[in-house]
Amino acid sequence: MLVSVLSKYHPGFESDELTKQFLYKKLYPGKNFKDSVVNTLLSGLNQLCEEFFVYQDFRENPKRDLRLLRQYSKRGNKDRSEKLSVKLEKNLGKPAVSVKEFFGRLDIIDSLDFYYSSYEKRNLRNQHLLKSLRCLEYYFIIQSSIFKKELITNSFYTENKIDESLPLKILNEINSDKIIEIIEEEDPENSVFLSIYSLIAKTLGDTYDDKNYDKLRELIILNLKKFEFQSVKYLLLNLQVICTMRLNEGRKEYEKELYEISKLLIDGKYYEKDDNWFRASHFRTIVKLGISMNDIEYIEQFIQIYSKKLEPNLRMPLKNFAYAYICFAKKMYKEALNYLNKANLENTIFRIDLRRLTAKIYYETDSTENLHSFLDAFSHYLKSIRTIDHVIISRNKKFIRYLKKIVKFKESDADSFELTNLHNSLIKENVSETNWLLLKLSEINVNSNFRKVNTGS
Repeated sequence: MLVSVLSKYHPGFESDELTKQFLYKKLYPGKNFKDSVVNTLLSGLNQLCEEFFVYQDFRENPKRDLRLLRQYSKRGNKDRSEKLSVKLEKNLGKPAVSVKEFFGRLDIIDSLDFYYSSYEKRNLRNQHLLKSLRCLEYYFIIQSSIFKKELITNSFYTENKIDESLPLKILNEINSDKIIEIIEEEDPENSVFLSIYSLIAKTLGDTYDDKNYDKLRELIILNLKKFEFQSVKYLLLNLQVICTMRLNEGRKEYEKELYEISKLLIDGKYYEKDDNWFRASHFRTIVKLGISMNDIEYIEQFIQIYSKKLEPNLRMPLKNFAYAYICFAKKMYKEALNYLNKANLENTIFRIDLRRLTAKIYYETDSTENLHSFLDAFSHYLKSIRTIDHVIISRNKKFIRYLKKIVKFKESDADSFELTNLHNSLIKENVSETNWLLLKLSEINVNSNFRKVNTGS
């Protein structure tokens, strides 16, 4: 009965009427409410759910066959042991479709090793010891690359120099290129994952390594249908990270690339088949990129679908954040400000975004006095931040500096030489909102030339 009542509110369970008193009234009509009774029922239901999850995981877990093989081998049931060993051998012969599979195969080999030892199959046991060693080596190479990738990514937010640490000193002594070259030659089907993860670490370590990035992207795209679903999602997310870091470093050509990778994830439904809440950072990136690419209709559909998958406490603030950007793109500045005022977000990156968008709205609406004071406050806010990527802070400080210069030129008759110098300087530097700033600069140039023509100067 309790499950029947609760199921009507699945999956959000967010209704205001869903209280303990409501549940008690449904379950025990006409009786006085007892808090302890509801607590006991809910606790029991929770325990039953957990037991079901454990049992379901056990039934789906391939380790069930491994356990059976060990038990049949211990009990001397040779026929059943033989059948299970053939099945497991067949699985070992297939190319790996995920990173975890390399490590998981060590358990398979261990169970087979027990079976071979039990029935004196020494020759087969030696072959499996070699297979075990190979899987262990593959897993070490891949997992080392993953850890190195994570360290490189995190180093942008800390002061730590990872190359001076002992683990990285050891890793840097290993000629991974040569190792992968050998594996590609002798075991090409299983070499793909190793090549991919090695390239991920390489491309993250060098912002201008376009050759290896192109190779990495091609390898991932070619194998989208071969790899396990979650592995594909993880690899595409890695491409996202690489593109994001390059874009933050000023490589503006990666904006379109980042958006295309994001759309692969969306259109392939890689985000949908996830029990976790949709990450706010991904939501932000996709919305801003789509609007920058003028793909407004696609982004409006994205907001409708994926705002429902955000954490409940972030749904409305992030929807307001997104619609503020859409309204700005549609030149609906009053509406954009209205949405901005309702986008109560604590995250520092979002707060910077909102301040930058506010500054742009003030500029577009000729609210010059408000803009001057707001930019000073924005600058002061950036100085107060201590726990964020210094590149992001730098890019936003430059945004304020360039916008102040553009406002100054807009208020006076700047000559073409000054405008050209500012334009060239802006292109060379890593500045937030470069495209918008360049557009505003070009508008000043056009208006300045128009005034000169009409005044005869």
